Amino acid sequence: MSEKLEKSIAILGSGAWANTLAFLFGQNNFVTLWDHNNSRVRRANKTRRFKKPITQKYPDNVAITNELADVLKCQIIINAVSLKGMAEVFGKLCLLKPSKNIIFLNAAKGIDAENLKTPSEIIKTFCPENEVAVLSGPNLAKELIKGKPMVTEIACNNKEIAIELQQILNTPSLRIYINADLKGVELCGALKNVIAIAAGASDALGLGESAKASLITRGTNEIGKFLKHYHCDETTLLGPAGIGDLVATCSSSLSRNYRVGYFLAQGKKIEDIQKKIGETAEGVNTTNAVHKIIQEENLSMPICNEIYKVINNEINSVDALLNLMKRPLSN
Repeated sequence: MSEKLEKSIAILGSGAWANTLAFLFGQNNFVTLWDHNNSRVRRANKTRRFKKPITQKYPDNVAITNELADVLKCQIIINAVSLKGMAEVFGKLCLLKPSKNIIFLNAAKGIDAENLKTPSEIIKTFCPENEVAVLSGPNLAKELIKGKPMVTEIACNNKEIAIELQQILNTPSLRIYINADLKGVELCGALKNVIAIAAGASDALGLGESAKASLITRGTNEIGKFLKHYHCDETTLLGPAGIGDLVATCSSSLSRNYRVGYFLAQGKKIEDIQKKIGETAEGVNTTNAVHKIIQEENLSMPICNEIYKVINNEINSVDALLNLMKRPLSN
């Protein structure tokens, strides 16, 4: 065991992102990884290996369980469950009455298409007395797990909690910054996935690097409008969770949302794409959520609007491009 072990950390989730975080933070901390699927838990405990995002061995400090009660023994609980599963998981956690001293750190990204809540807002719905923070940045799972150097940020309304998490979770390959703008960090992490779908479509259509750079530029503008609408700190857009995550996600085929856009532009249906990718691409549901907000609040976000139409099979990617290029120059 490492001499650096200080805090016990639980991670909720069974996908590539949960495995990545368990592998990373399990180097220097005790980690309890929770998966709802008992057969997967038995297999993981037997082999001590996982296959997503790459085949790797769990550190010795990682315990794997399907018992939520085990999670509540930890001081920090990291959420890596997709938005569609959060209400069920946190509803069950709430019934177990978690200690008020537990800190929840959300590592999922998106906006729920049904209730229009961010992940931290969903957690607060079930655990209103607990401190909640958010982890977000340009952190592609396959690169993070290989020890590639990168930055990220932790946002929390309580600065002391953010600093505590920063000190516990900072690693030689992952440099963590802190931010007080929790809402802004979450919205950046959600909306960049919508723009990444557009970037993937642009590459599939062979439009070139200038076109993709143009999409990223105008996408940044749209995210900025969204942050301003919610009275967030506009400088958050310039940080790791903003332009950092946007560039990484729009530029790499390692991004699920980029791949969604790429396949959409090839004429594949969204249902088939999601099966092909094999894991949740939060940009799809977030696009639907953002479209609802755009309509309700009368916001001008043309890229997000066009991606909504493509995802919902109203138009194809070429028509979406033509619609964007034909817009009045004043907009």
